[in-house]
Amino acid sequence: MDLPKVKEEVMEVVASLGGVFEEKEFEEKRKMAYKVKHETHGIYVAKRFELEDSEKLTEIIEKLNLYSQILRFLISRADELPELVTKEERLGEAASKDKVARAKEAEREKKKTEAKPEKSPEKIEKPEIKEEPKEKEETGKEPEVKLPKEDDKKKQEEDLDKKLEEILNI
Repeated sequence: MDLPKVKEEVMEVVASLGGVFEEKEFEEKRKMAYKVKHETHGIYVAKRFELEDSEKLTEIIEKLNLYSQILRFLISRADELPELVTKEERLGEAASKDKVARAKEAEREKKKTEAKPEKSPEKIEKPEIKEEPKEKEETGKEPEVKLPKEDDKKKQEEDLDKKLEEILNI
């Protein structure tokens, strides 16, 4: 298939009936949703034109239907469609959006690291158990284990909870 020749013929048909083409054009090879005349891929070309006499549109359609090189075509009102953008413009926009997204992500990561400096896990203190060896020697009884007072116990539990929260970043 000779794409430039086909595009030229289509432009001649439209121009002969009073159509004036815009400069922008979109062209891309795509896989089609279903086979058309045993073809699975096609070249999608979007080009806009103005036509003063809308009655000539039926003549354009009749002439384009005669070309065997054109599998399918669609003519629609451009005022209902978004602006036609060339492939280069789309790639440029995508690259600039990608740069902006990366910059925002880097800024978020920087804020996270500044807001929460890394802390190394601290040792968790265990309550001390003190034995008094004199009691065993003197009385022959097992020494009593002295546990921390209730207030000390609560304070140690609170400290332990705080340290766990810091470690787990809750």
